[in-house]
Amino acid sequence: MFKNTLFMTLSSIFRLLAGVVLFIFLARFLGPEEFGRLMYGLTVATIAVLVIEFGFSQQLLRDIGKEPDQVLLIMGRVFIAKILLTLLVVGSGLLVFVMFPVLVKDQKIFWLLFVSCSLASFADYFNVAFRAIGRFHEETRIALVSSLFHVGFLWSLAFLGSDLTTLAQGFAGSRALNLVISWIAYQRIVGGLKFGEKPFKTAIGTLKRGFPYAADAGFTNFFSQVDILIVNHYLGTASVGLYQAGMRFLQGASQFAPVLGNVYLPAIAGCSDKSEQLQRLSRKFNSQMILMGATGWAIFAFGGEWITRLIYGEKYLGLNPLWPHIGFLLFLRYVAASQGVLLTANGSQGTRVFAQIIGLVVVLSVSNWLIKEMALVGMLVTLSFTTVALILVYSCAAIVKRINLGLSPLTVVTVCSVLVIALNQIKG
Repeated sequence: MFKNTLFMTLSSIFRLLAGVVLFIFLARFLGPEEFGRLMYGLTVATIAVLVIEFGFSQQLLRDIGKEPDQVLLIMGRVFIAKILLTLLVVGSGLLVFVMFPVLVKDQKIFWLLFVSCSLASFADYFNVAFRAIGRFHEETRIALVSSLFHVGFLWSLAFLGSDLTTLAQGFAGSRALNLVISWIAYQRIVGGLKFGEKPFKTAIGTLKRGFPYAADAGFTNFFSQVDILIVNHYLGTASVGLYQAGMRFLQGASQFAPVLGNVYLPAIAGCSDKSEQLQRLSRKFNSQMILMGATGWAIFAFGGEWITRLIYGEKYLGLNPLWPHIGFLLFLRYVAASQGVLLTANGSQGTRVFAQIIGLVVVLSVSNWLIKEMALVGMLVTLSFTTVALILVYSCAAIVKRINLGLSPLTVVTVCSVLVIALNQIKG
C-alpha cells in the first residue's frame, strides 16, 4: 500500500504541475479579466465532458479489482460506451449553439477546450487500468512526461504573447500527445481491448449499470465547477479570475484525496468479506485523509496572505480575505471524500447520489443570498454548507447500513480541533 500510494502521489504531483502550477502562472501573466475568460470557457467544457467521464474511473477500479482476469473485456465495453457518449455530447453542443448563438471567437475557444478535456478523459481512462492492476509506476511515468510537455508548451505560448484562442489550441495539442503516450503504454502492458460479440449492446448495458457511478461522479465534479458559473453570473469575469486564482491552490491540495482513494478503493472492495482486514484498512485510510485535510487547512488559513504576496502580487490582494474559508472548505472536502470512498467500496453509490442532490439543493438555495451579502466569501461559505450537508448524509447512511467509516480517537480529536480553531478564525 505504501509503494502504491507513493507512485500515485507522484502521478498527482506531476499533474499538479500541469493543472495548478500552470494556471497559477497564467493567472499572473493574463490578469484577472483574461484569466477569468479562460477559466470560464474551460469550466463549461469540463462540465460537458462530465457526460463522457460517466463515473467510469471508480467503476473500472471496482470491477477490475473484483475480476482482474476480465480486464480487457471490461476496458473494451467502457471504451465503446465513452465513444457513444462523446457523439452524444458533440451533437448536443452543436444544437445548443444553434439555439443560443454566441460570438464565433468564444465558440471556437469552447470547442478547442472541449477537445482538450475529451482527450484528457480518454487518456485517464487508459491510466485507470494501471491503477486497477497495481501498476501505479506506469502511470507515474506517463504523468511525468505529459505534464512536463504540457507546462513547457503552454508556458512558451504565453511568453510569446499568444491570445486565448492560440492557448486553447495549445491545450488541445498537448492533450493529444498525452492520449497517444497513454494508449501506447496501455497496449504494451495491458494488451489492448476486447469488445465481445455484441459490443454496442454490451456498451448500453455498461451505461445502465454505471449510472449510479455517473450520477455520483457527475454531481461531485459539477459541484467543483458550478461555483465558477455562479460567480461569473453575479460578479463577472474579473471576479472569476480572482476567485479561481485561490481555488487553483485548493484544487492542488485536493489532489491527494483521489490519490488515496484510488489506492485504497480496490483493496477495500476486495476484502469486503474479511471484517478484520476491512476495519484495519478503513481506519488507516480515514486517518490519512483527515490528517491530510488538516494540514492543508493550516497552510491556507495561516499562510494565505504570504501566498498572495509571493505568487500573485498586488493585482490579487482581494484574495486575502478568502484564504481562511478556502482552507476550511478543503478540510471539509477531505472529511466528505473519506466517507464517500468507503461508501463506494461497500457498493452504496445510491447514497452518494442522494447526498449530491441534497448538496445541489443547498447550493441553489443559499448561493444567491450569500453572494449578494458577502461577494466571493459568500460563494465559499455556500460550498462549505454544501459539504457539511454531504457529510451528514454520508454519516447517517453509514450508521443505518452499518458501514465502518474507520473512525479512531486520533481522527475524532483532529476533526474537533480543526472545527473549533477554524470557526473562531472565520468568525473573528
